[in-house]
Amino acid sequence: MRRALRAFGVVGVLVTGSVAGLGGPDSAVASPAAGQLATAGQASAVAAAPELHVSGNRLVTVSGSPFRPLGVNRSGGEFGCVQGKEIFDGPTNQAAIDAMKAWNINTVRLPLNEECWLGTENIPATAPSAAEYQQAVKDYTGRLVANGIHVILDLHWTWGEYTGPGAGCPDVAATCQKPMPNTRYTPTFWSEVATTFKGNDAVIFDLFNEPYPDAANNWSDATAAWTCLRDGGTCAGINYQVAGMQTLVDAVRHTGATNVIMAGGLEWANNLSRWLEFKPTDPTGNLMASWHSYNFNGCVTTSCWDSNIGTVAAQVPVHAGEIGQNTCAHDYIDQVMAWADTHRIGYTAWTWNPWGCSGGSVLIEDWNGTPTSTYGEGFRTHLLSQNPGGPGDDTAAPTTPGTPTASEVTATSATLSWAASTDNVGVTGYDVVGVHGGTETQVAGSASNRVTVTGLSGNTAYTFAVYAKDAAGNRSARSAPVAVTTTGAPTGTCSVGYRIAGDWGSGFQGEIVIRNTGTAAINSWNLGFTFTGGQSINNMWGGTPSQNGGSVSVTPASYTNTIPAGGSVVLGFIANRGSTNTTPTTFTLSGSPCATA
Repeated sequence: MRRALRAFGVVGVLVTGSVAGLGGPDSAVASPAAGQLATAGQASAVAAAPELHVSGNRLVTVSGSPFRPLGVNRSGGEFGCVQGKEIFDGPTNQAAIDAMKAWNINTVRLPLNEECWLGTENIPATAPSAAEYQQAVKDYTGRLVANGIHVILDLHWTWGEYTGPGAGCPDVAATCQKPMPNTRYTPTFWSEVATTFKGNDAVIFDLFNEPYPDAANNWSDATAAWTCLRDGGTCAGINYQVAGMQTLVDAVRHTGATNVIMAGGLEWANNLSRWLEFKPTDPTGNLMASWHSYNFNGCVTTSCWDSNIGTVAAQVPVHAGEIGQNTCAHDYIDQVMAWADTHRIGYTAWTWNPWGCSGGSVLIEDWNGTPTSTYGEGFRTHLLSQNPGGPGDDTAAPTTPGTPTASEVTATSATLSWAASTDNVGVTGYDVVGVHGGTETQVAGSASNRVTVTGLSGNTAYTFAVYAKDAAGNRSARSAPVAVTTTGAPTGTCSVGYRIAGDWGSGFQGEIVIRNTGTAAINSWNLGFTFTGGQSINNMWGGTPSQNGGSVSVTPASYTNTIPAGGSVVLGFIANRGSTNTTPTTFTLSGSPCATA
């Protein structure tokens, strides 16, 4: 089922006219019950929401404590302005915020409209101006943060004519959800939003609500859809030039903003199966995955969540930006929340708007925060039971590991050891990272304070550091780094090209080209490389493979045994996909490292 069904089930009804008058003036919101926080117009006596950043697969505060965003979506900013109405479809004053706080909400996701922010020619004359829209977003965000509530700014509706599969409207204007953002307005939108909110890292940027380029190409080529998601450009089935997630990350980072960024997957953000393979590059490391889950989506079981979402959550933070169900019950979101709690994933439910629950996914009856029956009641009860740091009460991180020392250094590996960390409950393991300037990449994990890092290149300098972690997911500060230079000759006598020739979800066809870049023939060779995503080769032509875990060794067939100087041989294979289909990055030929082509 498609995200579009929900759009028309709730929001689609509203755009026909039922939005008008729902919000009413701010004075229409009653003050919360006595003793329930502040009176209208005054911020409660609470600390502002702390700044956030990514550490491993967790969001953490400036003090290093784990943090899970738990809260709601506040719809309005995506449709009110483009329909010539008020911006937020209801009050944003202190009384309205206090109603949220009574639910223990620590995060509010605000859907936005790029044309309202930019003030394009498509905005009705009766709508607020771009300056008014921007100021309203800044003011509401500021009030929420001052009340200890984090804000996710979500780009929800965008420009671009699209009438293909899953289309929500025929308009070129930003009056519905489009399959992908556009190059005409979206990079400028994110550049301006990032400039506005940089320096306030309590605000998270959700780059694009629910991508569906896979529907636009009629689900004919998953790899092309994932490539479109990351790289943009000309995408099948989409008539405008697409801005990929990498372009939008770059637009944000070029402003100097370090805010955490959320990037979704395919199928209206319900599919993260290849997110790790196609994630954009973020020089700050403050990138997390955006996931949406409704009972009418394709991935709606714990087994699917384990394989599709859990593998991503093991490496980077994941946030369920929208959860809900197209009934007024809460049985489905109960399952989603229970699974997310176990995996330390946050969630923001759709939606904190008093639209009536007949179409599902509406949390409140009025702006005082009266929960709907039983969807809102179930969510509110669960939310009040949660600890934003994660399951349990342990928020104390392990002590910092000692500086690693290197031993047993070869052309392809190095053994690292370090002084062990301590923890109030107990250290469960260590993450070893390679440090490259201001970025880091996990290269190994260990249950003890010793590990051998493999897959290195000869005569190459590396820098490594270590984190400790505990059972609650708390992660220590990073150890001091150690520099290691491998032995062996530098690359120069061979190169290897690797490509995926076809991918059908559960399996794929690969091709490897080995080139002799030296001056003498290579005979009786042995090719070595490592799969890191759990892939396994079924059969091969041009060589004979043997595989132990992810480590693959290939010996030649009779007709590929000799590679003449300047010549090449081609290997083809069929393999099963693992959790990801990550391309191997290092290759050796008879023990000597090869360049990658």
